[in-house]
Amino acid sequence: MNASQSRNEHLAAIACWSDVSGASFTVVGLGKSGIAAANALCQRGADVLCIDDVPESKLGSALAALDRRAQVHCGQTSGPVGRRGDIFILSPGVMPHSARFRDVQALATAILSEIELFYRLDRADNDGLGHPIVAISGTDGKTTTTLWVAHMLATAGLPVVVGGNIGEPLCGFLGKLGRNTVVVAEVSAFQLHTCSLFRPRSAVVTNVAADHVDWFAGDFDAYVATKVKVAAQLGVGDAFAINGDDPQLQPHRQALTAASFSWQVFSVQAVPARGFGFDGDTLWWALAAETKVPLATAAELGCEGKHPIVGLHNVENALAASALALGMAVPLAAIRQGLRTFSLPSHRIEPVAAIGQVRFVDDSKATNPHAAIAGLQAMQLAAGEKLVWIAGGSEKDADFVELGQVAGQLVDAAILIGQTQDRIAGCLPATLAIHRVATLQEAAPLGLQLAGTAGIVLLSPACASFDMFNGYAHRGEVFAAAVVALKAAIDRQSSL
Repeated sequence: MNASQSRNEHLAAIACWSDVSGASFTVVGLGKSGIAAANALCQRGADVLCIDDVPESKLGSALAALDRRAQVHCGQTSGPVGRRGDIFILSPGVMPHSARFRDVQALATAILSEIELFYRLDRADNDGLGHPIVAISGTDGKTTTTLWVAHMLATAGLPVVVGGNIGEPLCGFLGKLGRNTVVVAEVSAFQLHTCSLFRPRSAVVTNVAADHVDWFAGDFDAYVATKVKVAAQLGVGDAFAINGDDPQLQPHRQALTAASFSWQVFSVQAVPARGFGFDGDTLWWALAAETKVPLATAAELGCEGKHPIVGLHNVENALAASALALGMAVPLAAIRQGLRTFSLPSHRIEPVAAIGQVRFVDDSKATNPHAAIAGLQAMQLAAGEKLVWIAGGSEKDADFVELGQVAGQLVDAAILIGQTQDRIAGCLPATLAIHRVATLQEAAPLGLQLAGTAGIVLLSPACASFDMFNGYAHRGEVFAAAVVALKAAIDRQSSL
């Protein structure tokens, strides 16, 4: 064993990396997180090799952002995937059942995700304590919960940065954080899979549903266990919140009875004896069976933001965010204010425009069936109004059966786009009016026609967007532009 490998073994076993000089790392994948990881290591004197299968000619912007001290091997289709004995920082795109992952395992002293690397390097700050991390895991509601708890922390006067699976990679914040800054991180199962010592101060699992299970070779139990891994290293003084309504999480909730850290459930079905709950009107924090504190009514959520926040799934998100904030000792007054003043992120049940009495709503961020179900159920229709649903997109081997059943109960007409048109249509009731179109520019006027005199046209695709768009945000923007253009054309026609 050479000196570098010995150094790597020492680092692999400890959580606080105050010095990585003399250690060697292989960073696999030059996406944003890979670049941030490589740069952080180079700046601290490590020997860094970066590998990406994409040819150098197609990595211009990535290579321009990469520290010049890093070695780079691009366009590899065969040969070693890194150096034997290195600590590997692995792209979330490398599936654990893939040949690439097995090859890395055969070479690596340790395999870390970028969020684990951040945690270990950041621990060297603030007298070896690092910065407090609030971590949000789960399938649906992660982004909303992440932004909502960040808003509550900021409302309480705490400096906050948001990153991880959304926004900037965490390693990009290293060396830039104030002493009291709180790091709020949305974390994916892909990132958690290669975490071993990552320890947030406050963490949550929002829920679990079948999404990205292909990354785990179809092993749903492994997917659930990885989501819950966000709490694996919590200890005394830490706080954890977990969905109390999700049957898939029941065994993990039961295991918490022996936990050394504080934990609570949240539920939209009832107010638990201890935890956060909803009685159909009011969100509560229950300290004990006989003591509960009101937080806000459902009607007050977002009432001072861009627009009211509706839907039972958003009540769930609000409860999760409140639990996280309380885990960070945020005063109840700031939590209550944060519930009222928060605005949803773009493309999540976002009103676009109204044409007459027909309202158009952008829920492009609903990229899986579970999220689309929440979007459909969030629509509030008056008597006589119709719900027209626009859905479809790129394949992710999703199961549309439950979605089809819900849509059959709530939807008056469906407009299908993208690669999944036929699969979604096959799960819808034969009695439901189904229309297929090639573009959202066609879907907007058809939706208006199908809604009749009053109703809602909802884009809630239940699918990823990459068959037709650059991402869910691009899809939402195209939809909004189509609606605005349609409204302008109708306004011009009526003025003639």
